[in-house]
Amino acid sequence: MMNLLDPEITHYVMHEKAWKFGGGEILDTDGNKIGIMKRKIVSLRAEIELRNADETPICVINKKLAAVRPIYDVKTPEGQLIGRGKRPMIAFRGSVDMYDPQDKLIFKAQGGVTKWNFEIRHPKDKKKVYAVIKKADKWRDVFAPMFNFKDRYALHIIDPDVDRLMLLSYAIIIDNVYHDK
Repeated sequence: MMNLLDPEITHYVMHEKAWKFGGGEILDTDGNKIGIMKRKIVSLRAEIELRNADETPICVINKKLAAVRPIYDVKTPEGQLIGRGKRPMIAFRGSVDMYDPQDKLIFKAQGGVTKWNFEIRHPKDKKKVYAVIKKADKWRDVFAPMFNFKDRYALHIIDPDVDRLMLLSYAIIIDNVYHDK
């Protein structure tokens, strides 16, 4: 069974199941389940656990309660902070920033008007694109033809050297900020 953070994976399909309120499966381009987003149903913090397909926990993402703007922490299963996603105070288009545990900006995501498509870039070098998030139907030609694209979005890793856990967490945070109210 493939590990969710396997460096060979360049595309992830996040399939949210509405009845799970933000939880769901993470699939590869052939439709094989490679991971799980497991949301705690009764949680003010909008807690989501990211797991491998074999149920091994990888990280926990949760919303900070006492915050003026949406802020999400990414922690190891043991509770150690490994990243933090924040929506800027002023953002004209969809925008979420990702920070490391020392509060250093590591990624900037800029979205389009619909807030479904985002480019994850280097915070200072706008030409450096690490990954792209799109509503999955925009990439029908990349994925297996049997896919139903409802409630699915895809993360395409462009830079193979960037931390996949941070990129996957970031994609889930962006979706939570803009689509899972």
